[in-house]
Amino acid sequence: MHHPEFESGNTPAVDPFAPVAPAMGSDPFGQPIAPTKPRRRRFWWLRWAISGVLLLLMAAVAWLAVTAPLSKSLQPIAPPSIALTDSNGRMFARRGAVTDRPVDVTKLPPHVWQAFVAIEDRRFYHHWAIDPHGIARAAWHNLRAGHVREGGSTITQQLSKLVFLNSDRTAGRKIREVMVAFWLEAWLSKDQILSRYLSNVYFGDNVYGLRAAAHHYFGKQPEDLSVSESAMLAGLMKAPSKLAPSTNLAGAQAREMLVVAAMKDAGFIDAATAAKAHPARLHLRPVPAEIGGSYFADWVLPAARDQAGGGYEQQSVQTTLDSRLQRAAEAAAAQVGSKGQVAIVAMKPDRRVVAMVGGSKYEDSGSTAPHRRGASPAPPSSCSSIWRRCVRA
Repeated sequence: MHHPEFESGNTPAVDPFAPVAPAMGSDPFGQPIAPTKPRRRRFWWLRWAISGVLLLLMAAVAWLAVTAPLSKSLQPIAPPSIALTDSNGRMFARRGAVTDRPVDVTKLPPHVWQAFVAIEDRRFYHHWAIDPHGIARAAWHNLRAGHVREGGSTITQQLSKLVFLNSDRTAGRKIREVMVAFWLEAWLSKDQILSRYLSNVYFGDNVYGLRAAAHHYFGKQPEDLSVSESAMLAGLMKAPSKLAPSTNLAGAQAREMLVVAAMKDAGFIDAATAAKAHPARLHLRPVPAEIGGSYFADWVLPAARDQAGGGYEQQSVQTTLDSRLQRAAEAAAAQVGSKGQVAIVAMKPDRRVVAMVGGSKYEDSGSTAPHRRGASPAPPSSCSSIWRRCVRA
């Protein structure tokens, strides 16, 4: 075949080092290039989900910090007993629950706190706030029994309900209980949680806390409780009012034996110790009765508690009440009887209230008895601005 370009003198000049333009759709090495596609934003939903979870977590932490301050678990859940005295130091009223100093489980004999853990939350030192195993076991037992026999709440959950929540049986309250339980577990040690639980729980007879219960039922400190005595107190947790040994000794002793068996099953005590645990004997100490229902006592009590401050032990607050003038005011009001309404507020020139009567007969005016109805009385209108003067600084 004839190629005139290769004839003599017609050969084209070629630069062997000149760059070669790549073909369309190929890279400099001649490899084909896949057509580019517009980038799509992948996993955008995951970013939004993570952001939402973080926001919810921050909101939950803020809510817990406001509604469940850890310092609140160091305060008694029931107002401790407070004695009101008149201007001469004589007691005329006493209100409140029987409480005592908090306990520290690290300073108690092991069998004392082990009794509570064995019967209330055997896996307390192994779970984190909630116990799925305990919940499943309780659900199975309740299903077999056909009714609710036991609950699956841990000691941490019980503390959160005791201190921060109410006893409503609603799903919302249960969710809040779990949230507070996780909050407590995140900030407190197991020993701290158990100590605060034992210092606040109810033992019947208007007695709150392990120290007060040990003194009331056995006349001793919790550091001196035996295995039997510890088991009896732990057994009261199921129904403290119903099983209080002061009124139901047989029921309390039967429950005590169940606790001893639970301690043995949990490995806290051996068979020989369990066999030696006989029903505990009581050494009851009388519970101070609430005395002195009066208009003045009802009215001054909130201010007296504010002055007494926090704490578990019984407080005594002196007021400005003049008992002689109070008796005279009550006698004058009684003369009115059912003929009409009467109210007397006696004050000294320095505006201290020394006597108060809100009706002819205190027992007939239930609205002025906050210790029976759980409400705080409103001060008389003539003294609303000086009501705190009734309590001496």
